[in-house]
Parts: sequence; structure tokens; C-alpha cells
Amino acid sequence: MRRATRMFITAGIALVTAAGVPAPVSAADGKPRGGGKPCPAERVLAQPPFPPTNVNLFAPETYAQAPPMVPAPPRRITEAQLRVQLAKALLPRAKRHPGVVARGLAVFDDRKIKKIIPDPNLRAALASLVGGPSEVSVDTIRSGLYARVIFTALPPTTVAQVSPNAQGEPEILFNERYRFENFSLLGVTMAHETLHQDPAVGGMEEYIATTLHAGYYGQVLLEQPKLATGGTELTRRTNTLLMALMNTRDAKGRQSLTANRGNVFPGGKPLANFRSIYPADLGPATPGNPDLDAFLSAMTKTRQRNANFDQATADLLDVRLLWAPPEGRLRVAKLLQLKLPKGCPPWPQPKVPTQIPAGDQPAEATAATFVERPVASSPTSPLAATATVLSLLALLRLRRRHRAVPGKPRRRP
Repeated sequence: MRRATRMFITAGIALVTAAGVPAPVSAADGKPRGGGKPCPAERVLAQPPFPPTNVNLFAPETYAQAPPMVPAPPRRITEAQLRVQLAKALLPRAKRHPGVVARGLAVFDDRKIKKIIPDPNLRAALASLVGGPSEVSVDTIRSGLYARVIFTALPPTTVAQVSPNAQGEPEILFNERYRFENFSLLGVTMAHETLHQDPAVGGMEEYIATTLHAGYYGQVLLEQPKLATGGTELTRRTNTLLMALMNTRDAKGRQSLTANRGNVFPGGKPLANFRSIYPADLGPATPGNPDLDAFLSAMTKTRQRNANFDQATADLLDVRLLWAPPEGRLRVAKLLQLKLPKGCPPWPQPKVPTQIPAGDQPAEATAATFVERPVASSPTSPLAATATVLSLLALLRLRRRHRAVPGKPRRRP
């Protein structure tokens, strides 16, 4: 009889669902909760900027209530330990790029690269680019374009820079402050710096390099989720940059650099969109290089040749920065502990100004509030669903009483 009871209850639930009762809503990442139709990720991303639930993951310049930032503390790590960690970091790419772990370790052990990058943590940073959109950086370093890649004293707000040495040869200089940061984080910066290959580095070049930098960091988080909550200074700086990118989306949820749908730092320092990180006048265009062609091609899924750091490249990134599919972008938002709307559409659409007046704080509190629409009591409401199930249980009890009456014995199947 227990089996029969379960069958009737299941049938009742199926009947209620067929009658039009809403199925269990989906989670914000598109995965159904308790069954039901998945919620399309694009619909979630079409909502206004997602606010943080943990401002400690971001820079205090953006969220004043966040604690001061501290770089990774000194630690002793051997090259053997780094090789193990490097292999683990590269492993998520092995399915798409067979042999990627062996190739990465070969870069780490390369004698020619060791002369240019003597520090093993920086060498692991370069090797971490193997199999990624900026793998071309490895050949650029090996070619000797940069005389050295080293740690040195730099201003506190500078992570790395390209500067000429006494002989006029370019060098990539990393801030000594970040000597003990995770090599994958340093690798993201390495990919950025190898885009700067001549003295003419203008605002447009830096804007394009930073855009690629932020998108690549998002990819790294999908491979190494724990990086997002590392808590070190470089982690929090890079998280803040990625949050600005994540929250710059158009009304259809597509990645953008210039869309204006509210403060991309809800509850924090006002910023209209990712593009607004840089001044309106980005200065003149500068020449591109093979690193830009390769990196840009991978991040936009196009075939680029002779691309430059110019408005055409910026426009391409604005409409076609495909660093992750919508589901991946939502996973990154969760890793950054941003607050996502619950359930599936429709959500009430908040009024978001189309243009943020200069100096005004956008109404991010309104943009970040999502209220689920209540379900009225109707023939297709949960109340009616409960009544239907109870009716079925009453029917089951009647059948039990009928079978209890003496009469013709029931055949067993």
C-alpha cells in the first residue's frame, strides 16, 4: 500500500504541474532547483549590476568599508613545489589542449627563459599562460624582446610596467610588493605587459590591454575558483577590475564595455561602466604587434591580423569580448560573491537612468533590488495544487475502504 500511496501522490503532483502550476524556480546560474525548466543565463545577466555581498574581496578605494589591503606574506617555496603547483594550475586546460602540462613545465625549465626571468615565481607566471589566450607571450619573452623580467621597487599603486634599462632595452618590471603573490595572478599581469612592445604607450593601448587582462582573469577564475577569495592585495585589485567588467552589460545581458545601466560598483564608488575607468580622451592610436593579434583573436573569436591599439579594436571588444559564455559569467559572479537575483523572470524592472549626471551617485540600491512577483490564489496557484493532492489522497482512502469490504478475492499480479 505504501507503494500505491507514492504512485498516487506522484500522479497528483504531475497532474497539478500539467494544470499550470509554476514549476520550481531555477537558481540564478540557470540550474533548476528541484526540477523544472532552467532559467536562461542571459535573462539573469540582463538585470542591472549585481551588488557585492562581501566587500572585503574588493579594493577599499572602491568600497570604503573594506579593510586595508595587504600583499601576500613572505614564504619559502622551492622550484620543485612550484612545478607541482604549475602542473595543477594548467590541468584544467588539458582536455582542450593535450600536452599543455608538459609544455608549461618545459617553459618553466627553459634555460633561455631562465636567463631573462631568474625568479622562479615570475617564470611560473609566464608558464601559466600556456594553453591560454596569451600563450604567444612565451615566444615573445623567449625571443629576447625584453632584456629582463624582474621584481624591483615601484610605486605602491603600480603592479608592473615596461621600462627601458640603461642601454635603452625594454624590461618588464614587477613591483617587489607582489613577489609572493600567486603566480597565476602574476601571469595575468604578464599577459598584459607583453602587449607593450614599444615606447609609444598611450591611454588607448592601456585601455585595450586592461580589457583583455580583465577578461583573461575571469577565465582563470573558472579554472581556479579559490583564487577569488585569496584575500591578498593583488587578488582584491584584480577582483575589482573584473567586477567592473562583469557589471557592464547591455539590456540583453551581453558583455559590453560602454553600456550604462547603473553604477557597476553598487553601493561603492560611482562608475558608469568599464570604459569610464579611463578618461574620455584616450589619446592617439599606437601600433599593434603579434601579441595583440593573438590575444585579441582568442578573446573575440575572430581572426585578427595587423590590429592596432585604436578605436576599431576598442569597438570590437565592446561588442565581442567573449571571455566566457553567459553561464560562465554567472559562475564568475558567484565566485566574486555578487548578489544575483533569485528564480526566473519576470522580475520587476527598476528605473535606471540612461545617463548618469557628472558627479551624481547612481541609484544603485534600486537597481540591485529584486522582488519576486507573488502568485495569486487561483485554479493554477499552489493553494489549488495542495487541494488537488488532498483530493487524490481522499480518493485513495475511499479505495482502501472499498477493498476492505468482504467479497471476491483480489487477484495478485
